[in-house]
Amino acid sequence: MKKIIFVVAVLACAFAAVADDSSGGSSDTRVWLPLGLSIITPPIQLPSPSHTVFGAMINLGYGQVENLAVADLGLINNVTDTMTGVELAPVNLAGTCIGVQLGALNIASRTVGLQLGALNFTGDLHGVQLGVLNFSGSGGALVFPILNLGF
Repeated sequence: MKKIIFVVAVLACAFAAVADDSSGGSSDTRVWLPLGLSIITPPIQLPSPSHTVFGAMINLGYGQVENLAVADLGLINNVTDTMTGVELAPVNLAGTCIGVQLGALNIASRTVGLQLGALNFTGDLHGVQLGVLNFSGSGGALVFPILNLGF
């Protein structure tokens, strides 16, 4: 029980430090949290959708952050700028995906890595798409079933 209380206290301090960003002058929105959580929609989310998370983001509905490094897990994941790591959900959205998107529907403006799902969409492919239908604006075939490669 003491270990659980300790972990909760440490996480509460980390969340409080993020909430009180009174460092002044810097417009850097990186949040050094090991865990982000979204319940239903971004208004019920820590950190806010305009932040960067270095760790894991767990979305119990729809979750959105600006940048993410490591893992994005949930029902609908949205990283508006750069996702580095793994996105695992039925629906994954990313500006730039550097790593792996695993889901029924994967969408990224630019993919450097792997998209594995039923439908995969990317504007610029530098890697592999595995799915029923794969769409790529450049770097691979425009529309290709099963396997699409772009380098």
